[in-house]
Amino acid sequence: MNNLSLSTMNNNNTTTVSNVFIDEFMPLANGEFTKIYLYLLRCISNGKTNISIDCLADFFNQTEADIMCALRYWDKAGVLIASTDSTGRQITGITFCNLDSASGSTPDNSSAQLNSNQMPSNHIPSNHMHAEQSTDIYNAAASDTEVPITPDSNETCDPRSAYTPKQLEDLSEQEDFSMLLYAAQTYLGSVLNSSDASVIAYLYDSLQFSSELIEYLIEYCVSNGHKSMRYIEKVALAWADKGIQTVKQAKAASSGYNDTAFSVLGAFGITNRTAGKVEQDYIKKWTDVYCFDSDIIVEACNRTLKKTHQPSFEYADSILSRWKDANVKNTSDIKRIDMEFEQNQQSSAVKRNNAYNNAVKASNNRFNNFNQRNTDIDSLESELISNNG
Repeated sequence: MNNLSLSTMNNNNTTTVSNVFIDEFMPLANGEFTKIYLYLLRCISNGKTNISIDCLADFFNQTEADIMCALRYWDKAGVLIASTDSTGRQITGITFCNLDSASGSTPDNSSAQLNSNQMPSNHIPSNHMHAEQSTDIYNAAASDTEVPITPDSNETCDPRSAYTPKQLEDLSEQEDFSMLLYAAQTYLGSVLNSSDASVIAYLYDSLQFSSELIEYLIEYCVSNGHKSMRYIEKVALAWADKGIQTVKQAKAASSGYNDTAFSVLGAFGITNRTAGKVEQDYIKKWTDVYCFDSDIIVEACNRTLKKTHQPSFEYADSILSRWKDANVKNTSDIKRIDMEFEQNQQSSAVKRNNAYNNAVKASNNRFNNFNQRNTDIDSLESELISNNG
């Protein structure tokens, strides 16, 4: 194969990349990470010393979590230093290291490859990850001299499931939890950000779900087309409400979905086909997230047909959502809500009737309330004749 002869006609507006980076760091890194580093290098070479995480995410069409992961990877590799705020969660600045002066001090290959491979790709790492390696995800260094980076102001986490980086690091020292994080990333096909890891930590540490149950939970949700960690957490909370603590119990609960789906289709009069994808999502929402039994769901379907005269999953969902907000647990609760609604309707009707009657009375009294004039017509006529005479 012919060799390539490289040349350039551009002597200005250039970005200088250290040969040490190309020779020693770049071959080990994920391509997306390398692009982010080169772009940051280009920014500082051009005098641009302020840039936000969300701008980087928009520029590369990636998530902000991906950008943060790339910065932490290069920090771990020793290519740059990432400064964080007091919480240790937000990266507030970066300092580029002088790689030429550190030539020959090659970064640790095992840890560098680990963080790099956590970037979403078609390649799924195999088999094993040590606990001490998984803690690298949450580590970040500090620096006195830095290029400011605007932290993501929209990154929020449910306080119920918020864990500090130190708590996550301590949990990651447990091989069971470390393997769970790795399995979750494999199922989801993406890097876990701090919020995602906090949710898993909450399920593992606070809800006391076993790693096997959490892994089955994630597998169950992903297989049904749901990769959102917030959705996974909602299903987990629903399982906790049901007292599910083992994989066997979870499988038994999820197997009841087929019976519910059959009942829903029957209630809607759909007998010639199975539920479609959108319809399945609705049913899974009602069973897995709302934790409604089949009889409650069927009752909502019956009321939907009575109201709309057609099988509308969207309308049934609006009914079930209201029942969920009203803390409905059984059909007795539905009867209670119906009775309260009827009483409110009757009370409103009485108020409307009273208001109408008062308005009618006021209208009838308008003529009688008119101040009539006390004028003698005959006297006026005599006075008019007298004046004309």
